[in-house]
Amino acid sequence: MHRRYRWDYKGRRGQTAVEYLLTTVLLATVFAGMFGVLQGALKKLFVAGGIVILTPRQ
Repeated sequence: MHRRYRWDYKGRRGQTAVEYLLTTVLLATVFAGMFGVLQGALKKLFVAGGIVILTPRQ
């Protein structure tokens, strides 16, 4: 039967920590990108709405 040594668990803990950190960075990047896209779309909508409101009617 294979015995697990203390260094084996420590290595797996380190790998898990690195995986969690990489996943967190990836998700933060994805959400920041999504926020930027939504912010740009909202800005265009507000500018278009402001032009409609401020344009004098004839």
